[in-house]
Amino acid sequence: MPEIVACSTNESFIILRSVGIEVYVDENRNNVEKKLAGYASSGSKIIIYDVSTEDYVQQLLEKYEEQMYPIFLKLPTGAKQEDTLLELKTLIEKSIGISVIWGGITNDKSRYYNKGIWSINRC
Repeated sequence: MPEIVACSTNESFIILRSVGIEVYVDENRNNVEKKLAGYASSGSKIIIYDVSTEDYVQQLLEKYEEQMYPIFLKLPTGAKQEDTLLELKTLIEKSIGISVIWGGITNDKSRYYNKGIWSINRC
């Protein structure tokens, strides 16, 4: 199996092939979930997914949480049900422990609001 793969119901994922990532796209979410499970169990190291399979990937994360691989990477796609910029901001906060996104972003808990300046907030 390839080391880096991407699975989605979103055809825009096909662009990832241009950088050498194996991509599986299918309109049927169940088929995508089966492919995700197959990649996870066969030794793929990085699995890219989107909001359409997020619930299923949570189950896979629990199954593989004690292992180094696979790494699951959610790619925000701009779907109506997701706030892409807020998700990106949250991912950065979780990975480096500070907020560095420019202006006007709030979250549901309204912990802070940036007014057009770069800010560093401890998370």
